[in-house]
Amino acid sequence: MAGVARVRDPAARFALERSDGIARITLVRPDGRNAIDPAWVAALGEAVDACRAYGDLRAVLIAADGPAFTVGGDVDHFAGSLARLPDALQEMIAPYHVALAALAELPAPVVCAAHGGIGGGGLGLLWAADVVLLADDAKLATGFAGLGLAGDGGSSWYLPRLLGLRRATELLLEGRVLSAAEALDWGLVNRVVAREALAGEAELTVARLAAGPTRAYSEVRRLLRGALDVDLRAGLDAELRASVRCGETADAREGMAAFAARRAPRFTGG
Repeated sequence: MAGVARVRDPAARFALERSDGIARITLVRPDGRNAIDPAWVAALGEAVDACRAYGDLRAVLIAADGPAFTVGGDVDHFAGSLARLPDALQEMIAPYHVALAALAELPAPVVCAAHGGIGGGGLGLLWAADVVLLADDAKLATGFAGLGLAGDGGSSWYLPRLLGLRRATELLLEGRVLSAAEALDWGLVNRVVAREALAGEAELTVARLAAGPTRAYSEVRRLLRGALDVDLRAGLDAELRASVRCGETADAREGMAAFAARRAPRFTGG
């Protein structure tokens, strides 16, 4: 399947390519360190909507061009809107959150490969992903409190679940900067690799997931994201319903047959 040509005009914020069931979303504002502005948010929403429309979507990879993955909100944009700051925040954060929720709800696993500076609301792309790979040069910082803000991008929802309340509070109140090694130790990411190896490792990871049972992955994503909001009986019921839905797929039948025949399964994502 032919991929979509990457956008390279100066106003671009994201590029989207698709091939073999994999959608690749790339931040392409390197001169602005991929800072988030209204055009960035709109472009992300369009990219996620396009992924949702792909009938053959098997996996998604999010990466970035330039020295930083994203430094978070474009402070210059907000500095020019101080007289109407509440409105400016509403106008940018509301559609960003819609896009992040849609990203988290995609019916396919999401891999995020991040490097350099990763800050503020831009961390929401990491939180929404299922597998996060960091380059060893990465630095993570919420940075909201230093701007007099409470935070966005889902940090207040994801961080207590990922870290517990104490460490989540430390990151959001004190603005602690984490190295790649610390982010791994804290459980915020899955793997840290050398900067020069990040792209290759990301491609291997997304290809491996794209070859898996897509519908089952979708059910796993849904179960895990709801696990901390339900009691045990509700969780067990959710697992039962998910298992039955998976049982309706060709991949489940293939997985069972392959296991019985002691061969590797050949999943199609159906």
